Amino acid sequence: MKEIKILSLLKASLLSLAIVSTSYSAYNVIHVQQLIEDLNASYGRMYTSIRRFGSYYNNAPSTPLQKGVYVDGTVSTYVQNDQAETKELAEGIRRLRKRLQICAPESIWTIAVFENPNTYAFFDPLRPGYKTAFSQYDEDGVLENIVEQEKLNHTYQEFYGCNIRMTDSYLEEGTQEHLRTIYFPIHNKQALSALVAVDIKESYIDRRIERYNNNHYTRLTNAPKYSLYTQSAFLICSEKDPVHIGVNYLKVLEASIAPSLIMAFLYQFSIGLLRRRTRSIRKDEMTNFFRRDYYEPRLKKMTRFAMLIVDIDHFKEINDTHGHNKGDEIISECAKRILTQIRAEDITIRWGGDEFFILFNNMTHCQLGVKAETIRKAVAQESIAGLAITLSIGGVFVRDTTFAKAYKSADKALYESKRRGRNRSTIADQ
Repeated sequence: MKEIKILSLLKASLLSLAIVSTSYSAYNVIHVQQLIEDLNASYGRMYTSIRRFGSYYNNAPSTPLQKGVYVDGTVSTYVQNDQAETKELAEGIRRLRKRLQICAPESIWTIAVFENPNTYAFFDPLRPGYKTAFSQYDEDGVLENIVEQEKLNHTYQEFYGCNIRMTDSYLEEGTQEHLRTIYFPIHNKQALSALVAVDIKESYIDRRIERYNNNHYTRLTNAPKYSLYTQSAFLICSEKDPVHIGVNYLKVLEASIAPSLIMAFLYQFSIGLLRRRTRSIRKDEMTNFFRRDYYEPRLKKMTRFAMLIVDIDHFKEINDTHGHNKGDEIISECAKRILTQIRAEDITIRWGGDEFFILFNNMTHCQLGVKAETIRKAVAQESIAGLAITLSIGGVFVRDTTFAKAYKSADKALYESKRRGRNRSTIADQ
């Protein structure tokens, strides 16, 4: 029985796991497109902040500086030529970084502003790689190396489109940091005045996905090899290296285990409770016989009866003398012995406190008498709870009649058994 319960629980757990994981996977699939939109919205907010820097640039005053590197906090000004008219952008760059840090915490790697022609540039901070590359640019280096490559020449014409570009993911030499760079060209009178470059850590996408998962209880990933379902999309203002957002099937399965087990236990508990409830309605707890109020309506519809009424002899005196606990023990043991003497298809009913009904199928009048004696002897042959217990039995075998008439005949036979000294069985003559 214990093995059956464990097997049943295992089956319920596996079924629950299949249902929960499938439903949870579908929930995650629905959120894939929403995550892509969330990523685009987050980059869109950064683009807005970067674009606003253009106004700051156009209105910033200029100061002539000699060739060299000037450091103002985290911002470095790299001047290529002597007496270069250099805009004062350090404060604006710090404000831009502060704003971008709100949009993308811990993800802003470097902010750079290149003047065109290439006479000076700002870096926050000035990393060795940028310093080496910038020192090698000639006056048209920015235009040749970045603007044309990223198709930024005429972005001022993008009235409704993207006047900003984001590169594909790349590995920065030296730092080995995975980055994407956002380029924003500042045009004045159709001419390129400056180029703003903001390096964003590629890990920002992972952080954004983690945040989305935490907020929406999803298990999404940008690692296709772990994905049950994957959708590819270009990020806003990007034409290279699409992101691949999918459902992490291992995480879905892991997250489904606990709810599946809970569901399985609840199912088993509910089924057990329902069975006990159904059993308490149908069966008497002490004897495992049918309850009278459950089975009596069926008896009233029957027309054929091979029936015994069984009564425990002197039961009231036993209760009065030895107490109700002893009486309950006797009733329970009598019921067990009766069940050992009848077939599985035969019906037992607890009719009263110590009175039982037994209904038989496919049994003759003679066989009914033999069965009554077998039951009586099974109880009388061995004491119960230290007491000698006997039964009085009355029976009837009748066709084409009502339950009331059959009961009356069987009850008369039971009375005859008691009148004759008890511990007897009597089958009514028909």
